[in-house]
Amino acid sequence: MNLPNQKRKIAFIVEHCPIKGLYPLERAMLLSKLLNEESVFMFVKTNDMNALKRFEETGVTPVLFEKYEELVKSIRNLDLDLIIQDGKDTIAEQVEMLRPFCKTIVHFDDFGSGNVLADCNVVALFEDLGSSGEMLPANTLAGSYAFAVNSHLPEIAAIRDDQMTNHPPHIVIAFEDGDEHNLTYRTLRHLTQLHVPLRISVAIDEEYKHPIGDLQMMLLSRRNAKIVKSTEALYELLHDADIVVCNNNYTPYKVASIGIPCITLAQHEREIAHAFARELNGFIHLGLGRKIKQSSIQNAVMELLLHEHRRERAIRKQRSLEILGNNEILQALLLDLAYGRHLAQL
Repeated sequence: MNLPNQKRKIAFIVEHCPIKGLYPLERAMLLSKLLNEESVFMFVKTNDMNALKRFEETGVTPVLFEKYEELVKSIRNLDLDLIIQDGKDTIAEQVEMLRPFCKTIVHFDDFGSGNVLADCNVVALFEDLGSSGEMLPANTLAGSYAFAVNSHLPEIAAIRDDQMTNHPPHIVIAFEDGDEHNLTYRTLRHLTQLHVPLRISVAIDEEYKHPIGDLQMMLLSRRNAKIVKSTEALYELLHDADIVVCNNNYTPYKVASIGIPCITLAQHEREIAHAFARELNGFIHLGLGRKIKQSSIQNAVMELLLHEHRRERAIRKQRSLEILGNNEILQALLLDLAYGRHLAQL
């Protein structure tokens, strides 16, 4: 039993999920830093060495596990106050195995059968339920505040100029989280067919599995085009991007935190349902990327290039979300749950 001034014991359980990419691991690291005055444990299931490298700067050494039976053996004697699960969707049996060893369980972006057994499911990848008449489960908190903000983003926001001062305009292509159908290549091909002066940068992270040589061949005749390949590729390019073309998963949150006109394409059917990157929040969403027509993406780009009021409206709507303040909200929420305090309605 915890004494009033005793640190709370908090465990993160993160399972790498190809559909959601590496961001859930990044979110766990960011939240662990926000909760570093408590006793924090990190349990990770992944075979991706690039994912594990991301923990090197956190000061929290992850404990790897393969099966939930192993996980239960690791946590049963910790006397945990809070478990935070992120990454792969859970099944009910997994939550039932953990429940006896912790009084409060929180999930992030869990769409599996286990989400209803959590005390709270915090959802950034929320769907538009307005037309269906469905109600969110009682344990679900859904909103843009569920996105934890990397320290790079406020730094970039502080130095950006809202005016489109680049000559030619700078378009950044960034399909994070695997890019299964190679929308990077498809988008680049469409944009190189636009007969207007453009500077194009392609962000390639460690999850991109397609030949980079194909992209390089396409850019041979383009003087103002480049490929940036690194873990931080997108962050390196956002500071002077005039337009971003990206997937419809977590990347739009990174863009909106800064305020950049943005066009999104879904990498797969699941991303189509994600309702954050819509006109209401300052985005142009074009639907399923592998079915997109060349004219659709070209028209969307030209609309943003030609109409200053359209760009200004996009920036204004994104910044009105105040995503750069999310970490304070998430910290307060998780501490309320860890300490058993009354949870104020968000």
